Amino acid sequence: MEDLNSQNEVFTNNLIFIANNVQSEISNLRINRLSDSLLSKHLDFYAEEIEKIKDLAVNNPRFKWQLIEQEIDLCFKQDKSVTGVNIVFDWKDTLIPNRPLIKLKL
Repeated sequence: MEDLNSQNEVFTNNLIFIANNVQSEISNLRINRLSDSLLSKHLDFYAEEIEKIKDLAVNNPRFKWQLIEQEIDLCFKQDKSVTGVNIVFDWKDTLIPNRPLIKLKL
């Protein structure tokens, strides 16, 4: 597992390095073509997109299933008679939540 983690870290560092280099080239292009406002708008857009790529490289976008599993395990350790768990997923704050009920028997 350590090999995979170190490979992932190297990959992430390389991705950030490449993204920084592209951003540097965008900055140079912006300076060299100051009078081109349309190009400047495009460069702003691409610079923002590169920031998103860097964020995705640093922050794991995968859902944290392991955290939910750990919480379920902890609940079961505390009370062996537990027969299920209610998990609420909200991706939007509302006064009256609108949630479908999904029942799974595992």
